[in-house]
Amino acid sequence: ILNAKAFALALKDEGMDVAGDPDISYTETHQVILNVGYGRGAVIARELEANNIIVNYQATPVEEGFTASGALRMGVSEMTRFGMKEADFKGLAALMADLIHRQIPVKEAVQDFRKNFGEMQYCFKPEDLDMVSTALFDGLQ
Repeated sequence: ILNAKAFALALKDEGMDVAGDPDISYTETHQVILNVGYGRGAVIARELEANNIIVNYQATPVEEGFTASGALRMGVSEMTRFGMKEADFKGLAALMADLIHRQIPVKEAVQDFRKNFGEMQYCFKPEDLDMVSTALFDGLQ
């Protein structure tokens, strides 16, 4: 959740319209919602995807449906699992602002950024699996 809060604050610092309560750093979950303007959610989501940033577009409570989607929903779980920390999400927010606000393509910059996060975290490493599986098996007997 700290990563989501840091991401939300970084997006706000980049001039983005982050949904939520600023008193709680905009979120209490792993998700961050970004308002991008009535009917612009799908278009911006596709632009981000073309630049290697995957998000979901969604309608806000005041919009009549997904065809009018004016928001992006972003979860931080996947990149947290690959080792991104709070400060790293500031870099991601800057890349998103470059594309969304300044229309600067960021595909190559995102590829370079992502190279820093190639190893899965918060899981057993292959060299630990034998010990863990033996301990589990022994515990079942």
